[in-house]
Amino acid sequence: MDIGKHPYAFYLIALSMGIFLYPYISISLVISCVILFVLLVFSGFIVYTIRFRILFSVLILCCWFLLGIFLVKLNTYISGNHYIHFEKKYQAQYVVVVPKEQNNSNERNRKYTAEVKAISYENKLIRTSGKILLLLDKEKFDSVLILGNEYKILIKIHEVQQALNPHQFDYQKYLERNYILRTGQVDKIISQESHSSFWYSIKNSNQLLAQKIDKSVLSPDSKEFLKAYLLGDRSEMKRDMIDAYSKAGIMHLIAISGTHIMFIFGMVFFIFSLLFGRRNRKAAIISSLLFVWLFGCFVGLSSSVFRSCLMITIYYIFELLKRTSNIYHSLSLSAILILLCSPYEIYSVGFQLSYVAVFFMSWLGPWLTKYLKVRNKKITQWIMEPLAITIVAQLGTLPFVLYYFHQFSLLSIPVNILVIPYTFVITYSSVLELFVVFLPANFQVYFGIFYDFLVMLLVESSRWVSSADVFLFRRISLNLWELISLVSAIVLLRYFLVKPQLKTAIPFLICLVVFQFDRLIDEYEASERKDLIVFDNKFPLVGFREGKNLLLMEDKNDNHERIQSFIIEPYIIGEHISKIEYEYIDYNKIYSWKSRKIEIVDKNANGIPDSVEYLVLKGFPKIDLGNNKTQNIVFTGNIYPGYAKKIKEKIPESKMWITKDKGAFITSP
Repeated sequence: MDIGKHPYAFYLIALSMGIFLYPYISISLVISCVILFVLLVFSGFIVYTIRFRILFSVLILCCWFLLGIFLVKLNTYISGNHYIHFEKKYQAQYVVVVPKEQNNSNERNRKYTAEVKAISYENKLIRTSGKILLLLDKEKFDSVLILGNEYKILIKIHEVQQALNPHQFDYQKYLERNYILRTGQVDKIISQESHSSFWYSIKNSNQLLAQKIDKSVLSPDSKEFLKAYLLGDRSEMKRDMIDAYSKAGIMHLIAISGTHIMFIFGMVFFIFSLLFGRRNRKAAIISSLLFVWLFGCFVGLSSSVFRSCLMITIYYIFELLKRTSNIYHSLSLSAILILLCSPYEIYSVGFQLSYVAVFFMSWLGPWLTKYLKVRNKKITQWIMEPLAITIVAQLGTLPFVLYYFHQFSLLSIPVNILVIPYTFVITYSSVLELFVVFLPANFQVYFGIFYDFLVMLLVESSRWVSSADVFLFRRISLNLWELISLVSAIVLLRYFLVKPQLKTAIPFLICLVVFQFDRLIDEYEASERKDLIVFDNKFPLVGFREGKNLLLMEDKNDNHERIQSFIIEPYIIGEHISKIEYEYIDYNKIYSWKSRKIEIVDKNANGIPDSVEYLVLKGFPKIDLGNNKTQNIVFTGNIYPGYAKKIKEKIPESKMWITKDKGAFITSP
């Protein structure tokens, strides 16, 4: 791939590398800005005097690399008036906020991303900036917040707990990449002031339409699907249905993506083509693009919607300018524009999957279609081409699916092939249903029965596919180097498809060998590990690891499903555990591990022996630890700051481990 033919692709790669490598490069905002300016001046000098193209290209790529570092530094800069400088822990504070986005809810809370405009601190109301995640208790507050309105509320601000267990999802880092540094539990809504913004009026119409759908005669599953499919609102969707769509490999159906935008654009473009006539194609394209952006604003213009609208807009701008429509230019340029606005978007799984899928559809799709082509043109157009596109999209995104979700169903490819014609029907039916919900209930019933049938067919099929465990491969571990080698192999596969020879197959095979070699190393290291691990958890949770086998000791009062999902499952996958056994903790027993004694003590213990090597304590037991001779004392569960300060005064830091401060305790024999 020549940099002259595909400059945006190389700029994107350099920009992405700068964003990814930012945590490992210690450089200030001012210095990065100065270096970037010097390189740009030097590059301009070269191109106008020396005209050394190779050196100019290298310097320009270096500029894009530094730009990535500069953008992250700029977006993560915390100003002096940021609200975190004025927060009071464990106290309710008076805060003025403006909700910007409605996030997916959980069973207890509705969630909103809000801008903090002011905060009370030492009897003063201080003007501030910064985003916060508002948590609104569903039982306490029946109504939803109106986006754009200014609310005066009482909240308790909390720091987001970082991931303290191995391979656990880091919610703190996830929020930071969305520029959210704190969460706030709403205690009381004092007052609100209505906005006068056209932008928020469009976004709030989304909420009004969601309420209209809730009052319609549709079935509960249809209501959830319609809100997710066209409004991007998954806040009330049941967790088991999300899991079913995910396991079936059709999660893209309930997340507004490029497929939705393309279908809507195609439908609107067809209507405008009839209105303007075939000769006035430009007017039809411009009108269709405006409608697509209006629809994007209506559904909230989330990152997935924004990149889909931007990608299709750039593609047709090339056509309007009478330049060759190059999909790689459209992909790269749209990704660059998104990263310039929000560099951390590159860590979004949706961002990565959408661009990877489109790239491989363009990179491998035409060549696989060539192999699947038949004499009948209609069969090739309507069956073989969609089949080829589906296969390469699934193949290209497979490494990322395994890396992030650790599971894959063999049925996902045939299911997605069947979903293609179904998507046409469900998209146009969903758009029509949005208009039907405004009709009287008597008129809604007729079309509602048909729409309920379409959704029921999808729901039951997804449940059946997700329950077919024989086709579902779970707990698949994939590290970063394995991901890179697999993706490289799929990219290099094209050269073998173009010219099936040994020399074109060798690079592809080398990547597969590197992948397999890395997996063998991981498997060997996993089989040799022997660890004692005390997880950070509300109740004591202790694991004895012997190679790829794990014996887990848990409290009988603990929530097994919760610890299995959020603590144990990530650990099993990340550490290549193949066999796990569970036992309840006996607090009256001293356990032995590699000739070392371990005792697990709850808060009701009266005393402990001095002969144990490892002592695991739940919370703050009513025992005196000052004169204890135990070599290692591990505190797990919630510990009040006052108690933590007292035990730190009595026990040397070298023999004490608090999981809430340091994370899970792991030791080897």
